[in-house]
Amino acid sequence: MLDYKYQDRDTVIHRLTPWSKLGWIASLVLLAVIFDHPVYLFLLFLSTIPVIAAARLTREWASLMKYCLFLCLAVVLINAIISQNGSHELVKAPFSIPLMGNLRITLEGIVCGVGNSLRLAAIISAFSVLILAIHPDDLMQGLIKMKLPYKSLLVASVSARFLPALLEDSRNIVAVQRSRGLEFSSGSKVQRTRNYMAIFIPLLSNSLERASQLAEVLESRGFGSKRRTFYKELKLTGSEIVVLISALLPGIFGIIIYSQGFGSYDYYPALEGIGFMGMEAICLIFLLFLATLVVFTALVKRRTEID
Repeated sequence: MLDYKYQDRDTVIHRLTPWSKLGWIASLVLLAVIFDHPVYLFLLFLSTIPVIAAARLTREWASLMKYCLFLCLAVVLINAIISQNGSHELVKAPFSIPLMGNLRITLEGIVCGVGNSLRLAAIISAFSVLILAIHPDDLMQGLIKMKLPYKSLLVASVSARFLPALLEDSRNIVAVQRSRGLEFSSGSKVQRTRNYMAIFIPLLSNSLERASQLAEVLESRGFGSKRRTFYKELKLTGSEIVVLISALLPGIFGIIIYSQGFGSYDYYPALEGIGFMGMEAICLIFLLFLATLVVFTALVKRRTEID
């Protein structure tokens, strides 16, 4: 079973400082939020794949996208049912629903749901880099150096680590209990409920013990003192600044073209045409290039470090 937590790999993406990766994630999430055109959103989703491939995280990413697919299908279904404003009616229910009237499923409602699903997929795909390619300690140190509240960041970092540790503990406990002959899929409902208590109690005990150990570690390391030191000091070198700029360029260029009217799309009352004018097509291709530029600058950075 795959673990959806930081994967330690020696890649050009992993060797970047958290600021460059956060800048790239922020750029793509910003563009996914402001753009409405489904083609723009689809290309934003595709632009995350080269970064995932460069980080050698395709296996974990594909597994995460399987769960995202179910969310996207749910978004399309809910949007098609709730939205009643489309002009191209596909299905109309013969009965009336309170507060909604006769249920209508329109082409515009389905396409709007697809657009929102592409937005969600692009955001989740970008955030997979945050989860899988940024070490929690590096992320915390990077945010601290951005003058964000230290204690709040510690709470967020501990919370982010707690869930993967909880899942790993639960898998280990299940394996141990099964090796002792305890079955979780057979017997009556009452018996299976009792068997699951053999997981819950040790899991609760391990969680409390982990919390106690964490408190002792924080106290022994002087948590709360005014002066803080780091085991590994993050530095923003000249080459890293170039990578950071390349990571922020998609967001800057996207805002510029959005202010010129590109990237918007009207789903209602009727679908707008998807065709692009010459300048918009050029801007879209250039935006796709900028979204993947961070991979090339990261490769150049590593090559200069080796030389």
